[in-house]
Amino acid sequence: MLADQIESAIVGGAIPAGSRLGTKEDLRRQYDVAYGTLNEALRILQQRGYVTSRTGPGGGLFASAPNASLRLSQLILGFHEGGTLGDCAVVRQALEGPVALDAARSRTPADVRDLEAIVDRMATATEDPRRYLLENWQLHRRISDVCRNRVLGSLYRTLLDANESELRDVSPAPQFPATVQHNLAVHRELVAAIAAGSEERTRRAIRAHRSFTRVRPVDRPLIPPRPVRARAANAG
Repeated sequence: MLADQIESAIVGGAIPAGSRLGTKEDLRRQYDVAYGTLNEALRILQQRGYVTSRTGPGGGLFASAPNASLRLSQLILGFHEGGTLGDCAVVRQALEGPVALDAARSRTPADVRDLEAIVDRMATATEDPRRYLLENWQLHRRISDVCRNRVLGSLYRTLLDANESELRDVSPAPQFPATVQHNLAVHRELVAAIAAGSEERTRRAIRAHRSFTRVRPVDRPLIPPRPVRARAANAG
């Protein structure tokens, strides 16, 4: 429980990544727990990548944000057969509908403004496949941030971050110039559906979006990570 409490504070921003948590004695007094409880909680947090320790002057325990590979390794821990980037893409695609529907129920005016601003940036990047792809992924990441279901949103972001962390270069598909405006229109409609709070409209928008998300088998292991190339027209 203590590990989850501290992790939630770091993920939610109440404890900024990089900030000093203090010494073990500081934390023991703050949370009013026994040393054994604190040590086990810190072990769990260090394993998850949310706490690091430093020695020497100014040392102590510090909050940290685990990278995508570490979070993904924790996600698939216990699966004997591991996983591949292709597996990751299939699961992420399957989650896009539930994520968008949750966002349509949970969105605020501030969320809608952010989503519309990202789509506007996508519109300025239609001749730059790499930037368009990254803005595209940022849009889906922001949609997942809107989810009230934090498990769903966090899982989706972990899968998306894993793909982005592996990106070395973008090789645009031949049809990208001819389809990018349609792709942009599909994402504008997705945002408009979420803004309207309409579940039926959001479902239609997701069905249209899937026409641009063709998942190919990719057998590259998730762990250890290796750089891969992406095709912008197929990256949804």
